[in-house]
Amino acid sequence: MYEEHRFTEEEITKANNVSLIDYVQSSGLKVEKAGDNYYHVRGFGGLYIDTSRNKWNCFSQNKGGGPIQLIMFLENKTWVEAVKQLLGKNYIHYNYQKEVKNDRRITEKKGEIVLPEKNSTYKHVFAYLIKTRGIDKDIVNSLVKEKKIYEDKNRNCVFVGYSENEPKYVAKHGTNTSQKYKGEVLNSNKAFPFLFGKGNTVYVFESPIDAMSHATLAKIKGLDWQNQYRLSLGGLSDMGLDSFLKENPNIKNIFFCLDNDNPGRTTAEKYIEKYKDRYNVDIQKSNLKDFNEDLLATVKKKLILEDELEI
Repeated sequence: MYEEHRFTEEEITKANNVSLIDYVQSSGLKVEKAGDNYYHVRGFGGLYIDTSRNKWNCFSQNKGGGPIQLIMFLENKTWVEAVKQLLGKNYIHYNYQKEVKNDRRITEKKGEIVLPEKNSTYKHVFAYLIKTRGIDKDIVNSLVKEKKIYEDKNRNCVFVGYSENEPKYVAKHGTNTSQKYKGEVLNSNKAFPFLFGKGNTVYVFESPIDAMSHATLAKIKGLDWQNQYRLSLGGLSDMGLDSFLKENPNIKNIFFCLDNDNPGRTTAEKYIEKYKDRYNVDIQKSNLKDFNEDLLATVKKKLILEDELEI
C-alpha cells in the first residue's frame, strides 16, 4: 500500500487517461477493428478495447478495466510498475470530448463519402489478395471489374459497398504484411456493405477477405461461387445485413460465417435467434480462426500433395 501513495492524484489520472489503443499499437500487438468503437487484440482469448470509453475487456478470463489494469494483465506487473510504465513514455492521451463528438457523428446524417485516390497499378492488391491471402485470381478479377476492389495511392486494398451504383461504404486494408492496417473512410455507412453474388442464399462474414476466401473454397470444391450472395458486415454489427434483406425479399437462407472465436460465436448465436422466425438460418464455422486461415491451410495442403505427385 505504501508504494501506491508515491504517486500524486494527477499522475494516477494521467496514467489512467493514456489511450488504450495507442498503448497496444505501440507495443506491437496485432489489432483489428471489430465494430464502430471496438478493436480486437489478437492472441489473448477475446481481448477487446472500447475506444469510446477507453476501457478493455477479456471475455475468456472475465477481466477488464483501464490502462493500468491492462498492463497488469498483459505483462503480469504490479499496480506500481504499471503506473510507472504509463508515466514513463509520451503516449497519446484519451480525449473524452473528442470521442463523444465522434459517437454523435455516427448517429447523425452522414456527409458525402470521398473515395481514396486510385493508384496507377493494381499489382500490390493482386499480390496481397492472391499470393498472400490465397484468394482465387478469377474471383479477385471479377470484383475488380465490378469496381468493388481497387488499389489506392498508399497501396491499400480498397473494398467498396454500393447503393444504386453509388459508393456508400469504403474499407481499407493495408497490403504491407509487416505493417498491419485496417480502416474505414470517413462517412462510410455500414448499411451498404461489401457484397457480391446472387440467388436466395446469403453467407455473412466479418470481413471482405473472409467472404472472398469462402468463395475460393467453394470454387476449389467445384461449386459455383457466384450463385450465392456473400456479404461482409465490416465487423459484428448486422446493420448491413438488415439493409440487404429489406432490399432483397427473395432471400430464404442465411448462413452466419463469423470468426471462430468467442465474440464471433456469441454474435452468431444472437443473430440466429433474431432471424430464425423469418429465414432458414444456420451457423457455418471455420475449422481455424476464420475462413482465410482455412483457405491458406487448404492451399498449403494442396501444394504439398502436388509436390508429392511430381516426385
